Amino acid sequence: MDEIKKDIENRLASLRAGIDDIDADILQLINKRLCLGKEIGQIKDEEGAGVLDQGREKSLLERLAQLNDGPATEDLVRYLFNVIMTATREIQKANRVSFLGPVASYTHIAALNLFSHSGRFIEQGNIRDIFMEIEKKNCHYGVVPVENSMEGAVNHTLDLFSEFDVSITAEHYERISHDLLSLSGDISSIKAVYSHPQALAQCRGWLRKNMPGIETKEVSSTSRAASLVAENPHGAAISSRRAAHIYGLKVVESRIEDHVSNITRFLSIGREKKQPTGNDKTSIMFATSHVPGALFMALEPVKLAGLNMVKLESRPTRHQNWSYYFFMDIEGHMQEKKVSDTVDKMKPHCLYLKNLGSYPAGKPAVEDHER
Repeated sequence: MDEIKKDIENRLASLRAGIDDIDADILQLINKRLCLGKEIGQIKDEEGAGVLDQGREKSLLERLAQLNDGPATEDLVRYLFNVIMTATREIQKANRVSFLGPVASYTHIAALNLFSHSGRFIEQGNIRDIFMEIEKKNCHYGVVPVENSMEGAVNHTLDLFSEFDVSITAEHYERISHDLLSLSGDISSIKAVYSHPQALAQCRGWLRKNMPGIETKEVSSTSRAASLVAENPHGAAISSRRAAHIYGLKVVESRIEDHVSNITRFLSIGREKKQPTGNDKTSIMFATSHVPGALFMALEPVKLAGLNMVKLESRPTRHQNWSYYFFMDIEGHMQEKKVSDTVDKMKPHCLYLKNLGSYPAGKPAVEDHER
């Protein structure tokens, strides 16, 4: 029996070594292809041609389907090469995307998901810098948090829309889930838990029940906590699973937050105007006179048009006491006549009105109530 087991282990080891060699070859060939694609992109720039060549991509996929002898299915081949072609397009002219750092922050994760991990992601130290990079055209897009299902609006983000000339280009809902991370993955070795104060508060019940008496230490971010624990064998961090991958940590316990319905809405901001998709939102910022009924008169056209208002938030203007900006999200696109006519009818009742952008409506994250 020992000889049979040894023979099986040797065969498995040989096959796995073969896979490792093939994976290395595949990686080398993908990088070689990307380098060739980058050179093609430089030639396209010189000729003023666009990056996307749908005819070329279609013929390439058809050729690969003819060459395929299996066992890979045609769907698998199309999927793999669509991913490779997308990466090639991005390396030809990669979008620069600013996010609120540090790396592995929840805003970073949202940016990666929103842009399908394609582009050059640039860390910023604060939300204002993200807006500034867009206005200066140093970045194509920026990703900022705008509201949380438990904490409400991110007021600083809302305030900056009055200062900068940017447009909302997309929205994304990210479920925030906290993991307990450490170097060893062994809960018995942990003597202190590090994280952002908000994350510690959101996991207080779990910590009290499962790690009574363990010291908690507040740091500037969940990512900072992970970076500290990467150098401390007796520490643990409350952070994201992606932080575990980046900082070489192991997951001690997953989803330790006390409430699972913690969802943050993020916005992508840029300078371009998005075309209608048939499932859009329009965001508007406006101010009214400080007189009785002013807000009612400004909003009445929305009611009369039968538009669905999905959000209304107020913020002080900071220019005059008891004066407010209102942020409104309505369903529909500004290029739709009903929406544009409604906004035009609002203007006479507003001291100030700014269209923040029309963009595809994001799909709210599903609240998973199973632990």
